Amino acid sequence: MRIVEDEDGERFLELENDEDIDKLFDEVIKKVKEKANARKPSYETQPPK
Repeated sequence: MRIVEDEDGERFLELENDEDIDKLFDEVIKKVKEKANARKPSYETQPPK
């Protein structure tokens, strides 16, 4: 997995093999779970005042 720059100066991620795809998928899932845990509970779950 590496970052490649094209002629226009735009950068993108180049996946070179199946391991890179698995690694990227695992990282994305990890970040999604971290964000889900960091979310504040909705007002519906708070006890009434």
